[in-house]
Amino acid sequence: MNEFNILAIPPSEAANAFQSAAITALQELTQIEAYSESKLPTIKDMPSQEVVLASIQLQRQIPGTMTLVLTSKAALQLAARYLPDGVQLTEELINDVAGEFANVIAGQAKTILKGTPYHFSMSTPVVTRAESPAQMPHVTDARYVQLKAIDLGPVLLLVDLQPHVAG
Repeated sequence: MNEFNILAIPPSEAANAFQSAAITALQELTQIEAYSESKLPTIKDMPSQEVVLASIQLQRQIPGTMTLVLTSKAALQLAARYLPDGVQLTEELINDVAGEFANVIAGQAKTILKGTPYHFSMSTPVVTRAESPAQMPHVTDARYVQLKAIDLGPVLLLVDLQPHVAG
């Protein structure tokens, strides 16, 4: 298991909740149009450049994670659309915006999944950077939710959330 805990493949109900939450967050907070990709992506679909990873622990009896993955260029563009004009976009501020979007996405998915075997509570986001998608630990074979966001390019969500049946 790696620090992101993202090797499991999420069931479609959970993946759909995170996909819907991500599209809503992008549209409502930045007016960026986004849509889901029909093909099942692999990590090789990401451009070979620095990536920003905003990870949230999905806390429950069977813990999980959600990681928002953006190229550093897409993270910069996201921050520029989200923050007021004239704000100096430092790496720290860009990371904060990526973490905030991960938090909003996970929070909306949590609301969508309330009352299902996938409901969770969540940690605060942890944001890191990797030199390229290949530098992300142990995710080469992972499957995840991919969105295409106009003006940003690919937006990836790595989701590990297994159902829990109370018993």
